Amino acid sequence: MAKALTIGSPRHPATSTAYEQECRDMLVPHLDALLRKVEAAGWDRGQAASALMYLAAMRLKPA
Repeated sequence: MAKALTIGSPRHPATSTAYEQECRDMLVPHLDALLRKVEAAGWDRGQAASALMYLAAMRLKPA
């Protein structure tokens, strides 16, 4: 059985330069797992990645 992915809490404050990299590192296995599922369902991986970028950008808070 595959190990369940978890999301850990940040170890650095949001104002730290390490915070963004830590967040990216935490997201990598989740994004890879999602893209594998999407591809297995027959979707193009590049198109799915592009759609994820669009969806993520639409969720940014206005400045």
